[in-house]
Amino acid sequence: MATTTIAIANQKGGVGKTSITLGLADVYAQRGQRVLVIDIDPQANATAGVGLAEAPPFTINDVLRGGDDGQVQAGVIAEAAVPAGEGWGGVHIVAGELALANREQDQMVGREFRLRQALADGTGAWDVVLIDCPPSLGQLTINALVAADAALLITEPRASSVDGLAQIVRTLATVRQHFNPTLRIAGVVVNRHREGLRDRAEWDATIRATYPDFYIEPPIPEREIVAVATSAAAPLSAYGTKARDVLQALDVVADKALGRRPRRRAHR
Repeated sequence: MATTTIAIANQKGGVGKTSITLGLADVYAQRGQRVLVIDIDPQANATAGVGLAEAPPFTINDVLRGGDDGQVQAGVIAEAAVPAGEGWGGVHIVAGELALANREQDQMVGREFRLRQALADGTGAWDVVLIDCPPSLGQLTINALVAADAALLITEPRASSVDGLAQIVRTLATVRQHFNPTLRIAGVVVNRHREGLRDRAEWDATIRATYPDFYIEPPIPEREIVAVATSAAAPLSAYGTKARDVLQALDVVADKALGRRPRRRAHR
């Protein structure tokens, strides 16, 4: 099976991109698939979220910076991948670090293609590659979108998050036009949904009406267990029935992101 590379993105911060990225990594791993997470956010939350207390010697910053000649070696991403922490069986990560912010200022020719070059012929050990993007539309996010097969767009049912969603959709059109014509929208995920809140229900309806071809049903429910798992750097599957409804929703997202028809599954 060919590797599928998915960029998880939104221009707006704080919508839960990292929690969705790690939740999907867990879902795919529980299915027996081999997963690589690329933490291309200088905040490095995904790196901490899989139990790496500090960045390894070779990070995504080093990958994108290139060698002594400034060039990125094809397939070098495999050299930067390390196993995730305890409990994350089947998941590897290419760590982020704060110095990654320097890559936003890179001016070399072809800078948009550096991550794609690093991935070329280097992802055969994994079934799924998940790229956790920063909350911006700078060079790091552009690199992720140019390298990806699909973009999964994360939002909350709030006005500011919906505005960020509109901006990333426009950016996707630009990336397709100039850099990656085969990039598809895997779907729009509404995160941290809560029943009974009128404002959120109205914004959820707006998102559903604006992106009817991409809206993924059901939305991801807001549950404290997600924050608990994040704080413990543990996968949601470790919490059994406490995380059942979140994992069931992520199951659907996982299929949609791969371009598959969702199937019903039971979580214990």
